Amino acid sequence: MKRYLLSFCLLFIALFAPAQEAYEVATLRPGDVLQVNVFRVDELNITVRVEEDGCFSFPHCGLIEAAGRSTRDIAKQISECISSQVSNPHVDVFVSSWAPRTVYILGEVNNSGMSLELPNYSQMTALQAISAAGGFSESADLTNVAVLRRNQASKTLTRMPIDVSALASQKSGGDEFVLQPEDTLIVPKAPPVYVSGLVGSPGVYYIDTQRPPLCSELLVRAGSLALGADAEQIQILRANAAGSRETISVSLTEIIDSNYQNDVKIQPGDYVVVRNAEQIFVLGQVNTPGPLTLPLNLKVTVSRAIFMAGGFTGIAKEKEVLLIRGLEIIRLNLAKMYKSPKKLADDLELQKGDIIFVQESFW
Repeated sequence: MKRYLLSFCLLFIALFAPAQEAYEVATLRPGDVLQVNVFRVDELNITVRVEEDGCFSFPHCGLIEAAGRSTRDIAKQISECISSQVSNPHVDVFVSSWAPRTVYILGEVNNSGMSLELPNYSQMTALQAISAAGGFSESADLTNVAVLRRNQASKTLTRMPIDVSALASQKSGGDEFVLQPEDTLIVPKAPPVYVSGLVGSPGVYYIDTQRPPLCSELLVRAGSLALGADAEQIQILRANAAGSRETISVSLTEIIDSNYQNDVKIQPGDYVVVRNAEQIFVLGQVNTPGPLTLPLNLKVTVSRAIFMAGGFTGIAKEKEVLLIRGLEIIRLNLAKMYKSPKKLADDLELQKGDIIFVQESFW
């Protein structure tokens, strides 16, 4: 949704543009056809075409350089040239037809590969062209937008980056990058983010490079954590400046506890891996023995774990429940626990990897 709002506002939001050569609208270029009229001198009323070298030939003036100049400048030069043959000449120069003034748009816009004709008497900015092409697509990399511009004199091609991060800034000075004929505007595709593991919808995702999501936001987009996911050890694999991958751990339990500073912004190209959570095991005389995954942000005691495992069987030894924690064995008396405040102390909070064993009572 943010992409569509961005596209809609392109003509009104700001952009910091790199330095570029000045480009004046309505200046002449090769292919333009001119009508030259000299008042009361019919033989000098002729139609000329600006040739590929940017010049045209006119009687008594030889070659006139026209490319990059206005019709007013051309009229003034012709008047000066023929003033020795015509007394007080009055010269008018009009454009009878304009050569195409085309710019091209490639990459991650909604109508990629299209071309646009620049207006003859006004300018078109880069963002106006992107807006005309349907705006940025979801996978656009807003940090690497650029214009390719060819210098006709030197025949060199220059890549000119555009900072579209200023689009979200209210302090920017306006959309100032003016396109020139034959410019190619390129919007590259951002590297995707890969989400794998225990989420509702693992897969490839493209993110807003202008406003990268937090890890928790991306996981919501990926369908949230699935049952059995380890919320404390979300792994983000990210390439550093040297090109090698580093691992960043994110704990969603801390985020739920309002420690938002521990959330991490996702970058294009990240791999987000959600692994299985460590489990506890309830074994022995319970109705549904086996592993249990500790619910996110919920403290689970011994009695609650036994309840989650279906409760005691009829032959369970409630007076001596074994809690195995690492190499330690803790004996707990859970018989009639809630009727004795002293026995409530035996209802310990469980940790990952704990094993509860309910023995069988023989009498």
